[in-house]
Amino acid sequence: MNDFSSLSPLLILIGGALVILLLEAFGRWSSRLIHFILALGSLLSSLVMALTFWGKKVTYFSGAYILDDMAILMIVLFCLAGVLIIFISLTYMIEHGFNRGEYLALLLLATTGLIIMTSSVDLIVIFLGLETLSLASYVLAGLKKEDEKSSEAAIKYFLLGSLASAFLVLGLAFIFIQSQSFNLKEIISNISKGADNSIIFLIGLSLIIVGFGFKVALVPFHMWTPDVYQGAPTPITAFFSVAPKAAGFFVLFRLVSPFFEPIYLRQNLKIILFLLSSLTMIVANLVALRQRNVKRLLAYSSIAHAGYLSLALLSQDASGLIFYLIAYLFMNIGAFAILIALSPNGREFHDLDDFNGLASRAPWLAACMSVFLISLAGFPPTAGFLAKFYIFSNAIKQGYVVLVIIAVLTSLISVYYYLRVIVHMYMSKELPPQAIRINSDFLLLLIIFFCVYAVLQLGLFPGQVINFIQRASSSSPFL
Repeated sequence: MNDFSSLSPLLILIGGALVILLLEAFGRWSSRLIHFILALGSLLSSLVMALTFWGKKVTYFSGAYILDDMAILMIVLFCLAGVLIIFISLTYMIEHGFNRGEYLALLLLATTGLIIMTSSVDLIVIFLGLETLSLASYVLAGLKKEDEKSSEAAIKYFLLGSLASAFLVLGLAFIFIQSQSFNLKEIISNISKGADNSIIFLIGLSLIIVGFGFKVALVPFHMWTPDVYQGAPTPITAFFSVAPKAAGFFVLFRLVSPFFEPIYLRQNLKIILFLLSSLTMIVANLVALRQRNVKRLLAYSSIAHAGYLSLALLSQDASGLIFYLIAYLFMNIGAFAILIALSPNGREFHDLDDFNGLASRAPWLAACMSVFLISLAGFPPTAGFLAKFYIFSNAIKQGYVVLVIIAVLTSLISVYYYLRVIVHMYMSKELPPQAIRINSDFLLLLIIFFCVYAVLQLGLFPGQVINFIQRASSSSPFL
């Protein structure tokens, strides 16, 4: 069904971003409360409007834009991530010197790019959504202009992001040469005409995987991740670690899954994804062992989780992929929110020694951080355990036993560096090198407790969420 109103989730976010930019340009504001209200209102309105199309499967732009149930589910995830990021940013923005309205506008535009990526079946439109996200992300990474690390993060992200875009464009060109189309439906129809047996088509698909490999931080395309995560403002790092990764894997799933049918492509795609997944899990977890900065540690943790998520690509497990992304949203944003609580007065305290004795200084924060870390490690009864269990078990059913063994062994390695932080919080008697005042902002603590609740709820009672995901995935023609 072709319906212009299906664009409303996008138009609401774009309109909200433009209004915030106009307010910032033509007003003198001592407080950005109105900007926050507009940003939150835009995200929540977009989420509600998307849900009104549940089960209707509406399209626009001759079918290039499709709002099916899976796209709606991803919109809900992105808008929820945006709302959480805004709440944990309130005091951080003021104390760290980038209390500017354009931050909120860029966050809305980045979310718009994410929605365009996941709601399109046309490769050019997906690329436009990716560039919308990327341009906003480059600026967001460098918003702390007085901080050299933030500027360095923005430059590295821009240069390597541009390189990834170049790979992606080249891959699109190869695919167009073979299939004469950018529409995923038409490309799939060409499989029966022999396009799948072409080395040109395989090269194009491989280059697209390389391009998105940069975005989701698969090894060996991960080199930007630790520096960008460390240098960017912590709320933005939390956003980078969740939302673009979710969109990247969702789009990769839609692009790759139809081409597992032909034998020629299936064999080659299995080899490519097997190597990327195993390298990502092994390298990320081993390098994370040497990290003393918790922000960099979480960056390598994010890379490792990209390796686990790529297992879902190989085993074609759409439900497991989406559940993992939802669980990862709460445990990762929660962990970064703890880091924000340890960053008062414009200073960052992210070294392992800064966590010394946190259990005695702020017992609730230490307990919440422990929940997030054991969830990232995959301990029951948390969401992280079930997310890994679903993906690993389905991968075994599909015959990827060797890769699952690698995943389990590297998960055991990760236990060391996650528990290392907990040891510093509970068992270290040495005081931190500097006196750290804990940020006790009510909204920040509220988000931390909400994320803890979500991690435990998804770990103990995941049935309704999984059924919801399965119903959505069964209605999508590309999952």
